[in-house]
Amino acid sequence: MKVFIVFMAIFVIHVSFLSYQGDMGRYVQSRNFLKATAEECAAGAALYYDREAYGQGNFHFSYEEGKQYIEYILEHGMAAAPLPQGSRISYEVVFQDDHLGYENDPESDERNNIPSVTVTLNAKTQDLFALPFFEVTEITRAARYELPQ
Repeated sequence: MKVFIVFMAIFVIHVSFLSYQGDMGRYVQSRNFLKATAEECAAGAALYYDREAYGQGNFHFSYEEGKQYIEYILEHGMAAAPLPQGSRISYEVVFQDDHLGYENDPESDERNNIPSVTVTLNAKTQDLFALPFFEVTEITRAARYELPQ
């Protein structure tokens, strides 16, 4: 009987470990997917700029076109997402250019006037882990694209 109890304990531990490994793999895939999508959104939104302002020596992003690009990528990218069904992805975009201004590092004396686009993606899902003592229902990833000088 002792052998049976020890076997069942080891069996339950191994099944829990396998379940955790599978769920963790899906969680890592979801994080990597959101990071790659955020990078794509930031880089793509940075491609849209106001050509007239650029001709006058100022750099202004085309905010509406950039947001439309981000929404397009999110709409069409959900088919390949490793997230569970019913997941919703929201985004926040921050443009830094000559029109909206720049955010500088308070610890640095240098002025960092590099046009950039920062995209933060937030995915709300059902619980990604089957084990009762882990609960992850939200994944947030961000990416920043700075234009070369």
